[in-house]
Amino acid sequence: LTSKGGKAAAPAKPQVAPPAPDGWTIAPPDFVGVGTARSGTTWWDALVHAHPDVARADGVPKEVHFFDRFWQGECTDADIAAYHAYFARPEGKRAGEWTPGYMLDPWTPPLLRRAAPDARLLVLLRDPVERFRSGRTLAENRLTVGASPRAAANAGFQRGVYADQLLRLWAGFPREQTLVLQFERCVRDPRAELRRTFTFLGLDPDAAATIDVATVVNESRGPKVDLTLDQQTTLIARYAPEIRRLAVLLGEDLDLSLWAAPR
Repeated sequence: LTSKGGKAAAPAKPQVAPPAPDGWTIAPPDFVGVGTARSGTTWWDALVHAHPDVARADGVPKEVHFFDRFWQGECTDADIAAYHAYFARPEGKRAGEWTPGYMLDPWTPPLLRRAAPDARLLVLLRDPVERFRSGRTLAENRLTVGASPRAAANAGFQRGVYADQLLRLWAGFPREQTLVLQFERCVRDPRAELRRTFTFLGLDPDAAATIDVATVVNESRGPKVDLTLDQQTTLIARYAPEIRRLAVLLGEDLDLSLWAAPR
């Protein structure tokens, strides 16, 4: 790898988890959210962590991004142990994280399978056209893309090709270890979908009745990117075959009436 100017890029610094509190146990994560960006994952992760039986040590972020640097596959047993260090928890509690890029990056599912073979995986999908618009808003407002608008648009489009990402994920994990949620369903009936999530994670689902599900988390700041009618029409048409594939994969878990997609 080279940086701008032709100089060799410095190797990524090893990630170090904050020290575990006294009396807490370090273990592989019980659950990992793996997708997808700009689909309400920060909101849903906060609701999961509002459960009284879920813990997160101070200093541990929602998104660990641990496997981002292992695109060449050079992940050692020591690296796996360093990943586990993020998931300290008191006796009887559960711990996990949610990094949306894990499902997108093709090298991550097999590494995650090594690191957390028994973890329950959470996927949150959003109308890909709206996800595209939201993603462009985030990138343009933060000015962190570091690429041309064309490159950013292509990358944003690929993030909405959900069927390929799920198939890669299921090549490494049994499908029954994955819960696929639809953002629009979560918005429409958050308590019911939160109960589904808690049940899937082996947590008491009744806790959903006591949690504030209306709190806005990670809301976009600044002006939103508007898509022209032509852009929307083009995106809907280009996503249509991908959404049809997704509908076959997910069946009743996907309500296409909630998406701007041809039926």
